[in-house]
Amino acid sequence: MSHYRFQLADHNDDQELRQRMAEDWMPGKITLSFRREPDYFMGNRVQGEQVQVIKCTDEQKSRIIGLGCRALRNVWINGKPQRTGYLADLRAHPDYRNGTLLARGYKYLRQLHEADPVPLYYTMILEGNETARRILTSQRATLPAYQPMGRFLTPAIHLDLPKPELTMPGITIRRATPDQLPAVLRFIQAQYARKQLAPAWTAGDLENARYAGLAADDIYLAMCGEELIGTLGAWDQGGFRQTCVERYSPMLKMLRPLYNAAAHFTPLKALPKEGATIPSFYLSCIAIKNDDPEVFRLLLRQLYREKRAGPWHYFIGGLHERDPLLNVLLEYRHIVTAGRLYVVHYPEDISHYLQLDGRIPHVEIGSI
Repeated sequence: MSHYRFQLADHNDDQELRQRMAEDWMPGKITLSFRREPDYFMGNRVQGEQVQVIKCTDEQKSRIIGLGCRALRNVWINGKPQRTGYLADLRAHPDYRNGTLLARGYKYLRQLHEADPVPLYYTMILEGNETARRILTSQRATLPAYQPMGRFLTPAIHLDLPKPELTMPGITIRRATPDQLPAVLRFIQAQYARKQLAPAWTAGDLENARYAGLAADDIYLAMCGEELIGTLGAWDQGGFRQTCVERYSPMLKMLRPLYNAAAHFTPLKALPKEGATIPSFYLSCIAIKNDDPEVFRLLLRQLYREKRAGPWHYFIGGLHERDPLLNVLLEYRHIVTAGRLYVVHYPEDISHYLQLDGRIPHVEIGSI
């Protein structure tokens, strides 16, 4: 009998889940980890209205060796709100990445799906993670079908060098106030309905745990007279989700003292020490009337100029490769990162995938 067990995690597993996240590193010139301190489940709140965390336990060693999440949320599908699933946080201890554990994990996911089905799921596979992409898209017997939906760019924008103010005749930029939130939400939803997979918010979402850390005055408004024509939010999740520097390449480790010395006399932000959190936030609420890039450019510049004076080193944007606003985001000095977006379905649900129209996907980057 196998000594590996799949079941739903709960708060008793919190410490082990946080440890599993902390020990799963993304290698590179700067090796990173994506942590969930001080409570793993606090980070789940932004992923969906209902989140099921699957854990795999090695019962002989009494430890969690893998995990994954099934988050259920309402998104826009073909212009209508629909309950959909998001698959996230697939993690496995390096010693257990071979063999049949992934297939068994997906078999357990199938049981959860059958108990509470949704027509479609979607997910993101980090670009460069070819092993995961090859396995997950292989359509092996136990796996659902992964249908490619294009490249999703997530640049990390440097918040350092000064940039001049931008203006447009008749357009003003202001921060939202709590009493404006109902109107702001209606505007965002009208724009998101034109996209595929954009979050379908309810009236209370900006006031509950689904958007923890995002306040009214974190949302910038572009106004043409009294008409709202664009929104852009700065969503700081540092209180419950962190990106940490685990290790620098030998070259960067050698250059870091010189770079940080220069940072004392220039607008550059110092490189954090190994083990430290990178101060950053996510762009959110990217909703622009008629996808006007000039309005987005104005909002982004105002946000950049204000946030540059704060403690953050970067902000993370996220737009699909077909999004007409993408080029504005890429005008800023950035670290290139991207993922591949997939719609995921079981064989009996292929009709739901085939019915998707050609709307541009939009995923709230802070919710993945």
